[in-house]
Amino acid sequence: SAYLNFRTLRGAMSLVESAASFLLTWLDFLVGLVFYPIQWACWCYHFLRVMARTGYDKEGQNASVKKVVIVGANFAGLSALHEFLHDPNFHVVLIDQRDYFEYTPGVLRLFCEPRLFNSLARRLPRGSHESVLGTVTVTNSDHVVVAERGGATKSVYFDYLILATGADYRQPITAAPMEWSLQSRSATWQREAAKVKEAQRILVLGGGAVGTELAAEIAHYYPHKKVTIVDALPHLVPLFPSSTVKYVEDWFMRQGVELVLGETLKTWDEKSCTTASGRVIPADLVFVCFGLRCNSQSVADGDLADRLSDRREVEVDEHLKVLHSKCVFAAGDVMTHPSREIKQAYYAEMNGKLAALNVIRSSHGQSLLRYPEDIAGAQIMPLVYVVSLGPYDGSLGFNEVVVNGTLAALVKWFIEWTKVAQMEGRPLGALVWGFGDAVTFFLSRTLVKPRARQD
Repeated sequence: SAYLNFRTLRGAMSLVESAASFLLTWLDFLVGLVFYPIQWACWCYHFLRVMARTGYDKEGQNASVKKVVIVGANFAGLSALHEFLHDPNFHVVLIDQRDYFEYTPGVLRLFCEPRLFNSLARRLPRGSHESVLGTVTVTNSDHVVVAERGGATKSVYFDYLILATGADYRQPITAAPMEWSLQSRSATWQREAAKVKEAQRILVLGGGAVGTELAAEIAHYYPHKKVTIVDALPHLVPLFPSSTVKYVEDWFMRQGVELVLGETLKTWDEKSCTTASGRVIPADLVFVCFGLRCNSQSVADGDLADRLSDRREVEVDEHLKVLHSKCVFAAGDVMTHPSREIKQAYYAEMNGKLAALNVIRSSHGQSLLRYPEDIAGAQIMPLVYVVSLGPYDGSLGFNEVVVNGTLAALVKWFIEWTKVAQMEGRPLGALVWGFGDAVTFFLSRTLVKPRARQD
């Protein structure tokens, strides 16, 4: 009976997702018929106004155009990029070591369903900006040094810089440098999924959101494998409300996953781990899901090195401007801000948006916006999350409100579909998230306020 109920739920969820995907695709097309002509008409009008006001030099270049370099093309970087699109006042250079972006919150499912990669990754958007495929090796206060994919090295000078290089988990959760194309990244997921399929004992080190979701995917797709989660803290996903914690832990208990909590790790390798109590846990496959590392090495090698914290995060002020700098901003996981937010894609996007708006305001001589006050309208950003427990279950949270079960999984699927569309520059994604962010901030200020931060 339980098996039949699961098959029924799985079939219903698949049907709903397929129907919703079809409808959203057509809606995106219809919105685009209206959106794109209006967007280009506005750009042409703005372009003509700028040309009439400033004039052009003999090479056709607007002497007042500011050069903005964005390093990093994921949530923070692409969010910043979208604020500059079709604005002739800025020449934007987007630098990344990959020619695609990947919807990071969804990639853990690829360990079991690698065929879904094409729905989670897209080529970087093309537009009026300049794209550079390469790795920034040195970040200075007026230029960056780029090792291009072809082997050449060049300096790129700027009027403004937005650092959005993020932070990495261990490979393969984070792409390796050689996985610069969609083809190479897809091949990696195929290999990793084969390893998971072959292993019988799987050990997940780390009980945060990443470790929890990875273990849940494996437990769902391979219920007969031995899955163990080890973490030094007494509970899984400890940064989220207690109702989420309880639901997640109860789900794992029902799935037969072993939870080794409150046990500090002493050593680990590719086939086992040893806890401080001396317990050895053998495995065929080990995933290390802790130790987030900021991608700040280029800053450490430049003249902004003294702006790094002890954790190698770039220190910024309330405007997301790098401390004691004139034109360098940082957004997303690479930076540290007095709000001490958890590392989430949602916050990285808001960081990128505000950093870009402050570049625009700075170029016009206007006062800078504060984070998060001037983007959320409050002293604290809302807590928004979904913890996936396989494709058909999960825990959805908005500040202190928690919804557990199938609805959480459906919401995460909708977020994933529309967010990929937004990052790709498609009109429906922009429309959904423009409206969604406004509603989220309104509710967080009025009806569903976040819990006060504990110092």
